[in-house]
Amino acid sequence: MRMLLRTDYPNGLFGDPALHVWDVSGQGSMLFDCGDLSRYSIRQLLRVGSIFLSHCHMDHFFGFDTFLRAHMGVAKTVRVFGPPDTIERVEGKLRGYTWNLLGEREENLEFQVAEICPDTGRLRRARFRSRDRFALGSLPSERWQRAETVVDAGAYVVRADVLDHRTPSLCYAIEEKPAVGIDLTAIRELRLKPGPWISELKELFLFGGLDSAMIGVTGQDGSGRTYRGSELAARVLLPLQRHKLAYATDGAASPSNRETLLQLVAEADLFFAETCFLEAERALADQTLHFTADFMGALAREAGVKRLAPIHLSKRYSERPGEVLDEAARAFGGEILRVPSLEGWSCGLPAERARSG
Repeated sequence: MRMLLRTDYPNGLFGDPALHVWDVSGQGSMLFDCGDLSRYSIRQLLRVGSIFLSHCHMDHFFGFDTFLRAHMGVAKTVRVFGPPDTIERVEGKLRGYTWNLLGEREENLEFQVAEICPDTGRLRRARFRSRDRFALGSLPSERWQRAETVVDAGAYVVRADVLDHRTPSLCYAIEEKPAVGIDLTAIRELRLKPGPWISELKELFLFGGLDSAMIGVTGQDGSGRTYRGSELAARVLLPLQRHKLAYATDGAASPSNRETLLQLVAEADLFFAETCFLEAERALADQTLHFTADFMGALAREAGVKRLAPIHLSKRYSERPGEVLDEAARAFGGEILRVPSLEGWSCGLPAERARSG
């Protein structure tokens, strides 16, 4: 079963992080971090409806200006999620420009920013609208608990949790919701007419009640028939496989971060994970609060991850990235997805676009 969500990560092993995730059904796309956006087309950026920041260090946030420039004159609302102080950071970006030529008749571009605050258990929210010259406007806060859903997009949800990077650094999981298809061949073989009973049966399958439900169905000859819900579901429904993506970058290789990630990324089909340092340089990793390839590979294996995509390697390995990838592969023991090499880096890896599916 193909994944509903697709990914694009064009910045290579050493580029500043920016993961593009889009829905093949055409319901828009998401950015995870705003590092280097120069390799994304304007068309791609204009599809983005939500930005999920891990934190606001420069290498994860400087591309916000590129995103803003692409959207000037566009009527649109963009949701931005990040750790505490994200509202202040976005406000600082917007206050850095002169907006005297913006007016109420301009197409309105609005950023709705939500800070995920684990200490208070709230999503602190604000908005910035171009028709107000991006002045700070308040929005009601919302309740939030660790690892809870921050976005429900209908076909999938996005959950977040917090890592320690000497500042809160968010990690994310994107999960397709349970879904079910219809076996039209089975319906024809049973000589049934499609009708409202299909929606009723799907709802019972997804939300419970099949065993006690009796479903009325019309046959192709016009006669009425009644089936027990569980019996009819077994004959005509096709449960669809759910998929899960995960993204984590910038955090200490600590026991607390390990436990957080084990829960969030469990059974992910594809995990984009920082593998900044070799385990031999664990002291440097601990000093700078970054993950090692061995730590992330072993964690992904224990969490039941199916494919691991190492990203955000330290540039100290620009001439020998294979050592980092090999260490991650040994610890993981599963499939390594190699993100594309970039011109100028001696990666020795095939220049393929990293796309899931």
